[in-house]
Amino acid sequence: MKQEELIALVVDKVEKLGIDYRPFEYDNQRAWIDTRLCIGGYNPNTATPFDHAHEYMHAYYKDNRRQGECDTVSRAERRANKEAVLMLWDWFVQRGGTFDNIAQFCEFTGCPYQMADRLIRSMCYDVSDKSFKECAIDYISKFDVITRDNINIYNFLDYYGYHHNAYDEAKDLLFELCWFELVV
Repeated sequence: MKQEELIALVVDKVEKLGIDYRPFEYDNQRAWIDTRLCIGGYNPNTATPFDHAHEYMHAYYKDNRRQGECDTVSRAERRANKEAVLMLWDWFVQRGGTFDNIAQFCEFTGCPYQMADRLIRSMCYDVSDKSFKECAIDYISKFDVITRDNINIYNFLDYYGYHHNAYDEAKDLLFELCWFELVV
């Protein structure tokens, strides 16, 4: 699937919600929607599939209030970002994408890498059949060379969906498996 085809799919979903969504440049924004007026626009030169999916989520949930000029940390913005990543990820997986292709997924869709990686791994990675030690072994096996610099305990905990309260246990286990003292 080409990026233009993915954009067309998302734009179609927006329009099915009754939003008049068309190419238009507005205040240097890549994409925008006003759910009260049922209109929206996007810059066809800069809007990514993520931008369109984000606006689709605003339309889907009928978000109609901004908290201020820069409300990037509002509940509605966080939800739109999360749901947009998950919707695009679902389509990506249906077309053969895997966890090994998250960077490719982000490049193709325009999703912010750190947010998408953390979200996808925490929401979609099933560790219910693995012990803490098996997860640690799986984690360190992903590295070609194991050094103090590339082992990050918080990344390990986040990757497998463990709470940060398990930090000390993870540190001890990774120390045991890697044979060196991890720098805190």
